[in-house]
Amino acid sequence: MLSTANGVADFVRWTWPGLRSTVRENIRLAYGSADAALVKATYRHFARTLVDLAWYDRLFDRDRLDDHFEIVGPGWQHYEEHGRDGCVCATGHFGNWELFGAVFHYVGIPLSAVMRPPDTPWFRKRIARLRDEFKIEAIDKKNALPLAMKAVRRGRAVAFLNDQAAGRHGIPLPFLGQPAWTFTAPAALAKKLGVPLYAGYSTRVGDGIRYRCWTEPVSTEGDVEAITLRLNERLEEYVRAAPEQWWWFHKRFKPPKSLRRGRKLTAAGIPVDPIPDSERNR
Repeated sequence: MLSTANGVADFVRWTWPGLRSTVRENIRLAYGSADAALVKATYRHFARTLVDLAWYDRLFDRDRLDDHFEIVGPGWQHYEEHGRDGCVCATGHFGNWELFGAVFHYVGIPLSAVMRPPDTPWFRKRIARLRDEFKIEAIDKKNALPLAMKAVRRGRAVAFLNDQAAGRHGIPLPFLGQPAWTFTAPAALAKKLGVPLYAGYSTRVGDGIRYRCWTEPVSTEGDVEAITLRLNERLEEYVRAAPEQWWWFHKRFKPPKSLRRGRKLTAAGIPVDPIPDSERNR
């Protein structure tokens, strides 16, 4: 099945040149050049991830979960000692974030996740079914903060995918060597409620159906911007360690729409001509 996924990934890579250009440009911004092998590996990783999710019932043996998930990192024990009254977790579109949510259920952590439903109807139904099995409470992005606060106060872990371009709703902070407009919601929520903040991921290990699931506590000392920068730094460390497992398809480094309007853009959504400081700092 994985060989079929690889074939589909290669087909999509060559028949969708616009998307391929975005992937290549994002990688070039982060690494200085767009390595062809990394581009190819990125497509193949996410095709395999789709297989894992689409055929989860057949591929994962619920009686042998230790064979599928390697649960590591100081965050899990820290949660047992400090997070059971509610906490916040930040991750990204890295590895297999849906199965990361599954691990919370398997280790007994009630999870609520801020999310937007997938665009494809079939996949939306499939993901909804898996989230129901994993007992993940969905929080709509449109009204996220008040609902997230209520969930934390009910003793739940609230997870954010915090690597999307935030536009005017975020602040520009370094990520992978580039300015990236970043949401501050995870940091602000943890700071306001005085609860633990965690970062983590679930990455594929080898070619089998096995994932490494890591969590670690993140300090909430300082202001919201300083905390958000720490989260960016953690995610960057994760991506640098396994770059083919990050979602390079997204135009992560694009500035807010007001700074893109009327300008010629690169494949990554960045204006070709420099943005004057007078506009950038409005």
